[in-house]
Amino acid sequence: MAKELNAPEVEIVEVKDLGLKNPLIISGFIGAGLVGSIAVDQIINQLKMEEVAYVKSKYLPPVAIFVEEKLRHPFRIHASKKDNLCVVICEIPLREEGLYSISSALLDWAEKQGTKEILVLEGIPVPGLPTDRRPFCVTELGKCDHFKDRGINMLRKGVIYGIAGAILSECLTRKIEGTAILTPAMATIPDPEGAAVLIEALNRSHGLKIDTSELIAGANEIREKLKEIAENYEKTTATEPEKMYG
Repeated sequence: MAKELNAPEVEIVEVKDLGLKNPLIISGFIGAGLVGSIAVDQIINQLKMEEVAYVKSKYLPPVAIFVEEKLRHPFRIHASKKDNLCVVICEIPLREEGLYSISSALLDWAEKQGTKEILVLEGIPVPGLPTDRRPFCVTELGKCDHFKDRGINMLRKGVIYGIAGAILSECLTRKIEGTAILTPAMATIPDPEGAAVLIEALNRSHGLKIDTSELIAGANEIREKLKEIAENYEKTTATEPEKMYG
């Protein structure tokens, strides 16, 4: 009888050591409008970050991702030695029962790198196209003024679910500052404008220089398509009585 192959609880497999020292870690996951994952993907591409590790876990669904004809791990860590920056990106949903184990493993890895701060980028789901495009922040008490001084408003209360919430909760038990930067985002449609809002907030709060013009262009295209759909719907409903009685 063949031996059963079991996926590990959680294992972070390092593929390259860039010799980073106390890097800032930014993470983005599947969520409202995909704003977190869109934002971190933009950062990875613009800074030409290298893949340094990937996550194996029984809590990941058995899927393969390929982009531009190349297979890649769905849950990866990229880094830039020049910018002393790491980015965690996961392009698939995670099983809820594994969120504690995964967040704990990520924080263990972050501590090995000497990381002092982790930023989580996330969307606040709203129906339709958001009218409020401000960035908001949830952080530890001593960091509030830093973000307020840079035009990022603090959220007074609420709950952050999923892997983002698990990471922030785990930070509270460690000597790592956890911060979430959030913005209202379309609940079920990819929202590049929301991702741009998050990146621009990061540019102000942490001195990054990530260009968002590509994301804004994509947002304008989505806005025009939504407008066209709405106009077609209005035309259809306006002519329905004529069809009924014609």
